Amino acid sequence: MKLGLTTAGVKQTITPASVTRQQGVSMIEILVTIIILAIGFLGLASVQLLGAKNIAASNYRTLATIYAYDFAERMRSNPGGISADAYKNITWSNLSNPECDGGCSYSEMANRDAYEWSQIIKGSVTEGGLPSGSGSVAYDEVSGSYIISVSWSEVVRNAETAANLPQTFSLEVLL
Repeated sequence: MKLGLTTAGVKQTITPASVTRQQGVSMIEILVTIIILAIGFLGLASVQLLGAKNIAASNYRTLATIYAYDFAERMRSNPGGISADAYKNITWSNLSNPECDGGCSYSEMANRDAYEWSQIIKGSVTEGGLPSGSGSVAYDEVSGSYIISVSWSEVVRNAETAANLPQTFSLEVLL
């Protein structure tokens, strides 16, 4: 069966075979379009995943900065503890919770500041802590400044492997 069509004086003939071929080409075009879209969506998903990972790493750096400045403010609010050298060389191995609620000495207040600070940093990540978080305070005799350091581990991925790499934020404070 042939259909005759006249357009602007030109007669075109449409046969069922040519209609079938046209439908097949449309189906291939749709299939190619779906494949291209699928590849595009996979690329978009990988960008989203990379963005989420970078946001987490940025969050850890922000928290480390906040915690270092928090301890500097704790030191500034206890000038008697600074005069008594209570903040020199604080490490997490020498911390205990002093049970003084109102009548703390300057040294006990410094110890309490360090203990509370350590509990915040090494708390669970969902509660604002840092993964494998730790902190320390060192005193530089030459400059007379305190170096407050906050450390944590961060997952770094490359093409072959993923590794936990230690990260450290240090803040030098002259009080």
